[in-house]
Amino acid sequence: MASIAGLRTTLVEGVRYRGNIGHWSWVAHRLTGLGILGFLTIHVWDTANATFAPEIYSWSIDVFKHPFFGVGEVAILGAVLYHALNGLRITLLDFKPEWWQYQNSSARWVWGVFILVFAPMGIYLLISIFTHCADIAEVGASCWELPKLANYYE
Repeated sequence: MASIAGLRTTLVEGVRYRGNIGHWSWVAHRLTGLGILGFLTIHVWDTANATFAPEIYSWSIDVFKHPFFGVGEVAILGAVLYHALNGLRITLLDFKPEWWQYQNSSARWVWGVFILVFAPMGIYLLISIFTHCADIAEVGASCWELPKLANYYE
């Protein structure tokens, strides 16, 4: 419930103030943090199923092969990368308060480095998703079809 309230606060406060790059860096940092929290929640639930509900674990692993989750992996990569880079920027500025005068340029540097690093990695992952779907299509199946949970209890 806390992440929903955090998301609501971020969205409401994010559009209330139309600030400069520092404000949009805060919004992006907050949203990427919430995205990472959501991913970790799903990851812990899924990993716990390996011990307590192996059938559900096997089913969820097959569900996670769906292209929708592949796009989610690209989003998580971007979220972790931006959150880490911006977190380093914030940490450096906190340890050196006299550097706050460079806050705008440092935020631009973070966005620049993020785009330079994320673009090739994101493109590579997206190509992998399409390649995976093409490989599945060669054998006559569809990568868009979700597995049925009932098939894992047989």
